[in-house]
Amino acid sequence: MTSGRRRVLPAAVATAIVLVLVAACSSPPAPPSSDPATRPVAGGWFPLKPPGSFAMLDDEQAAALVHHSTWEPRPGNTAANHTVPPPDFRPPGYGGMINGDTVFSRITGNFTGTTDEIFQWAAAKWGLPDDVIRGEAAVESVWYQAHTDPIGKPIDHEGFGDFGDCGGSPPPSPYGPQGPAAFGVMQVKWCTINDPAAGGFGGWPWTEKSTAYSVDTYAAVVRGCYEGWEPWLGPAYHAGDLWGCVGRWFTGGWYTPVAQDYIRRVQAATASRPWLTW
Repeated sequence: MTSGRRRVLPAAVATAIVLVLVAACSSPPAPPSSDPATRPVAGGWFPLKPPGSFAMLDDEQAAALVHHSTWEPRPGNTAANHTVPPPDFRPPGYGGMINGDTVFSRITGNFTGTTDEIFQWAAAKWGLPDDVIRGEAAVESVWYQAHTDPIGKPIDHEGFGDFGDCGGSPPPSPYGPQGPAAFGVMQVKWCTINDPAAGGFGGWPWTEKSTAYSVDTYAAVVRGCYEGWEPWLGPAYHAGDLWGCVGRWFTGGWYTPVAQDYIRRVQAATASRPWLTW
């Protein structure tokens, strides 16, 4: 894990605008599978929806599209997979995203299931490809939500990362100033997902305690980026570039060399699908 997910706020916070959010008109995914041992199919269940699909589905509608299966390559995630934040918990987000209040107000983590079902739910909710989420989670955490050693020490690259960044872990945590700053299966970094002026800790502790909350947060940020709502990324940034937004998640930059290396790793994991052998 690098000390990525950095962001540099613009000189002036982007003015919030009101947009008409049009749902994508492409065909819905196939009916959910009834096979209790179904593994994800090559290419995934859900396609990428075009810009303008931000508010396509709510939590319940997305849940209805999940292909349910008992398959679980990471049984240690079970407790976190069935933990949901309080219904009124919402992080303040950060000021550089246009429509940030709307984006962050949709992050709920309101779903329980297997690790893969959670990936599917977030993909359906935010209009993202589920196989890309699987591939990125493989690179970020090997699909571990919060893996610790026998004495409870967080394991790097397995649900914890960026040790010592942000001044260490959030003060209420037990990990201290050299502890992890990124949490969960998608490695949400508490100090970059949060407006320092607003208080709070960027979705923590739920980014650590709830798998669905970690994935929901990731998908929200990537979708906002894909919609074209992060002008602070610079003049080359534009809407409709999913891989640019994948790299942005890790580095906070637009096609930097580190971002390009990360994109290649996620693409390789998405293609090789290592989760089928775990």
